[in-house]
Amino acid sequence: MAAVRAAARTSTTMPLGAQQLKRQRTSTLLSLGGVTASLLVIFAQLGIERAVYESSVRLHRMVSGDLIIVPYGFKSMQLHAEVPVAVTDIIATNPAVSSYSPFWFGVMSLQHTGMPTSRRLAWYAVDPEKPAVDVPGLKENLHKLRETRRILFDRDSRPYFGDLAAQADSGAEYTVLGPPDNRGLLRQLFAVGTFAVGPNVLNDGAIMMSQETMAEVFGNWWSDRPAFISIHLAPGADVNAVRDQLNRTLVGRGEAIDKREFEARERVYWSRETPVGYITDLGFIMGVMIGMVFIYYAQYQIIRFYLPEYAILKSLGYDWWFFLFMIGQIGAAIITPAFVVSFALGRVVYGVTEAAMHLGMSMGLREMVVSLVACVIMTVVSSLFAIRRLWKVDPIMLFE
Repeated sequence: MAAVRAAARTSTTMPLGAQQLKRQRTSTLLSLGGVTASLLVIFAQLGIERAVYESSVRLHRMVSGDLIIVPYGFKSMQLHAEVPVAVTDIIATNPAVSSYSPFWFGVMSLQHTGMPTSRRLAWYAVDPEKPAVDVPGLKENLHKLRETRRILFDRDSRPYFGDLAAQADSGAEYTVLGPPDNRGLLRQLFAVGTFAVGPNVLNDGAIMMSQETMAEVFGNWWSDRPAFISIHLAPGADVNAVRDQLNRTLVGRGEAIDKREFEARERVYWSRETPVGYITDLGFIMGVMIGMVFIYYAQYQIIRFYLPEYAILKSLGYDWWFFLFMIGQIGAAIITPAFVVSFALGRVVYGVTEAAMHLGMSMGLREMVVSLVACVIMTVVSSLFAIRRLWKVDPIMLFE
């Protein structure tokens, strides 16, 4: 380690790499542009990944209660699996259960005079007396859902729905058209307020309705098919013990899980069982490889141009650690301004994308740290490849 520290000190006090970059302006600018583009790709992939995963679990985090009954083998709400309503009899017999609240979920079309064409969006249904979720804006408007055909609109939905959020918050009942009935006529619904959850990759927005409205619009049989059931336990109850008891009594008709596992399963589904995880991982790897190639190009050009000078340094007794640090210095001189520029451009891209998609795309600490790690990997690996060119340097070539 003493030789490594000595080489690091020597290369720091003698910044040959940075000086050589100034003389190779064409290759330097080309490498700087390529590395900046590759880092921008990495930032974009990390932002997309965060947006997909975070938007998919927004509702999960707003579930009230201590435990959640989900369909047996639950993976994702987007699979539209249902919990058999008969499990409520099993839940009610457990003395540790204080109350339970079903939650319904589906997809429907909606249109109104302020939008050119109908759009598909998610619909949520709750019991107005015991809602299974605690979302911003729901408590203030919950009493309005007691009247059938009244709905709340998600004000964080994408802009495709026109001025529906403003109309719903105006204080008057605003008429919208929902899915068709069995005669093909579009049902009238009335937007009477808003709440805030936000869209995900599949759904542009959402509405909230009561269980009675759901039964009137979609049919009574939906009441027997909740997406999950939120459970409130009695004070002092052991959550883990009650969960194990419920799982033993449910025997394959459902599963009792906590909110942490509810969210984790949804994330695993999006990362491993949809193309999203593989695409973002591939994009990240491709970004690292492209940046590595451009850094290697600059290092190789400098080594090729200054090969006799490197031979002199080798004849003077400088070891391989010195050459490695000096070549790494070239990579660091390229990667540092490229990171700053790509970070600034990435924030602009994040802002534009978030304004259009409302997926919660933001530049956080995770994105910065992972990108910095990618920068280190690019520099180290390209330096290790570039130094192979110096293995052929022989001081005797100075006398040829």
